[in-house]
Amino acid sequence: MKNKILILFLIIIIKSNGQIIPSNSFYNQNIIWENVFTNGPEGKVNRGLVDSDGNCAVVFSPENMSRVHKINGDNGELIWSKTIENTIGFGITEINDNNRVDYIVSGGSGQTQERWLCRLNGDDGSIIWEQTYFHTGNYYEFDGIRMTIIGDDGYIYAAGFIKGDEANTIFIVYGGQAMLMKVNPSNGEEIWTHTNTDSEYALAVVEDNNNNIYYGGTLYDDYLKLTKINNQGEEVWTRDLENTQDIIPADLAISDNQTIYYGGHTGRDGNGDPFDYTCISLDTEANINWIKHYANPRGYSLDHIRNELYGIKASSNIIYMFGGSGDEGSYSEIYYPFESSDVWNGWVLKVDLNGDIIRSDVFCHENVNTATEYGDITDDGYIIFNDTDAQGDTEVGVMKILSAEESTILDNELIKNKIIKTINILGQETINKNQILIEIFEDGKVKKKLTIN
Repeated sequence: MKNKILILFLIIIIKSNGQIIPSNSFYNQNIIWENVFTNGPEGKVNRGLVDSDGNCAVVFSPENMSRVHKINGDNGELIWSKTIENTIGFGITEINDNNRVDYIVSGGSGQTQERWLCRLNGDDGSIIWEQTYFHTGNYYEFDGIRMTIIGDDGYIYAAGFIKGDEANTIFIVYGGQAMLMKVNPSNGEEIWTHTNTDSEYALAVVEDNNNNIYYGGTLYDDYLKLTKINNQGEEVWTRDLENTQDIIPADLAISDNQTIYYGGHTGRDGNGDPFDYTCISLDTEANINWIKHYANPRGYSLDHIRNELYGIKASSNIIYMFGGSGDEGSYSEIYYPFESSDVWNGWVLKVDLNGDIIRSDVFCHENVNTATEYGDITDDGYIIFNDTDAQGDTEVGVMKILSAEESTILDNELIKNKIIKTINILGQETINKNQILIEIFEDGKVKKKLTIN
């Protein structure tokens, strides 16, 4: 875990074409722990979460299988791993209705890729049930469930597509129809299915305080869409979002004040086919408050760097954007202390409810390609789930990050509250690193931390 010091990187704030650029970015700072998982077949990371116990779960997709890792949120160690053959895992959601954390895994199944869900026992990863939902179509038409939520009524709401033109992808799929299902969490039985010919992919789904359901989608070469339905599966409306035709959608979030945040990335002209992070703020009637584009956390050429946003989360006062930043072309520059421009890094951007930047963070495993595919918020920071080449190709990398605000608080506590003893988990006094240490303070407080050289 290298270089946790603050990196101030002064660059231009706004370019003429409207990107917002961080005035400074931090590099590999406030990492509590990190781990790269190399046992078993590697595959693309698709989605991850932090559950109500504080542990992590991530779904990834080696060839012709879904794999799920459950990871200890305190130290980053693997709790269990589950492999499900002949499926592709797109999404994962916590469900807790028996005083136990379980997981709903979503995606596609079989040679024709039909919609698929399964419920895993959170204690050991065993399958409680799995269901495949068939839809009549041609051999070149594919179905899938990209993500799920658990509604306030306790049922599963599953967003995805039918009759799409491409298999094995969580990215935008054209040629089909957006689809939303309501599913019984106890056995996986379908209650109803809603489809929409005005949208080709239900990419993500959220619920408001009145139990209305919203999902995001699009048509090829058209505006982004927002669709509202009730919890009986009846469509209320599908509305175009003006000035969004160049945005590739990825995720939705809804805040406590019932503002919807629509995240994705926008392509523009440049030698390296560059992209910018894009966030749209809108109300529950699809009225847009603002659209903002963000780019270039490391200061490299705007004509070459691709900034691809895949996940978005909203707390009461902060919007978190998770994705990757790198160069896919012939351009190559090095600005110390960052990795070369053609080494992909994870980029986490925090903005306020007006879209103004609060903090920009860049993360990298072992100086090699590290693209953040998703993230989730913790009580004192966040977790990021990365595709990384740290020990192979598309290995699963996970990092736990302490927020800057919490870091400042802890630093102040250390000044006011003297550490009187540092011990390891065996109770031995030590200051050696590369292990879990327990710090005992003058006022009796205890803090556990993982230290790495």
